Amino acid sequence: MKYLNDLPHPDRARFYLFRHGHLENSELHVINGSTDVPLSGRGYSQMKAWKDRFRSSSLDGFLSSTLRRTLDGVRVLSEGRDIPLRSLSGFCERSFGDWEGMTRNDISRTDPAGYSKWLEIDPSFAPPGGESLTTFRERVLETLSAILETGGFGKNFLMVGHSGVNRILVLEALGLSLTDYFRISQDYACLNIIDFFRSGPPVLHLLNAPPTWSEEQSDG
Repeated sequence: MKYLNDLPHPDRARFYLFRHGHLENSELHVINGSTDVPLSGRGYSQMKAWKDRFRSSSLDGFLSSTLRRTLDGVRVLSEGRDIPLRSLSGFCERSFGDWEGMTRNDISRTDPAGYSKWLEIDPSFAPPGGESLTTFRERVLETLSAILETGGFGKNFLMVGHSGVNRILVLEALGLSLTDYFRISQDYACLNIIDFFRSGPPVLHLLNAPPTWSEEQSDG
């Protein structure tokens, strides 16, 4: 099946869902969350590697969060296409409050109880000044619902998101709970393909595909 050339269907909203590329501070291994961090040169190259493969795709809209790392990525992919681009705060990464800018080792040392709750995926736990996983999920799914309910069906969207946001959308597509959150991998510049339908469950066609992926790999 040639996913990238599928035409829109009136009862379906397709999301070509990317994670942003490598970041300038990626080697520091800190929690970014809602902190605005730009793509690195490597991150730009990762996103550019996808651009030509979507040149002939039928797209109705580009989506991103309001954070620079997704905006930079979606601008690479949308360059030269006269198609609307919407940046939505509801698709911003989960806020980690006081933990942002810290490594996991820093957090485990300064807030061991909170760190344990995070690893145990306690949906009600929020880092100091940050969001709980439950609140984060509600925000992301409310943003998705607003898109679908205001003319989203019958359209193909290309979206550049965040690892956390993408996990929430994939979990929703698969009907899984938040306890499965860390079972979903989202590498830099990966592609997922999800169809949401007017009636019936969503369908996940592709998960965490790297920039080296080709449609031929999905045949057979």
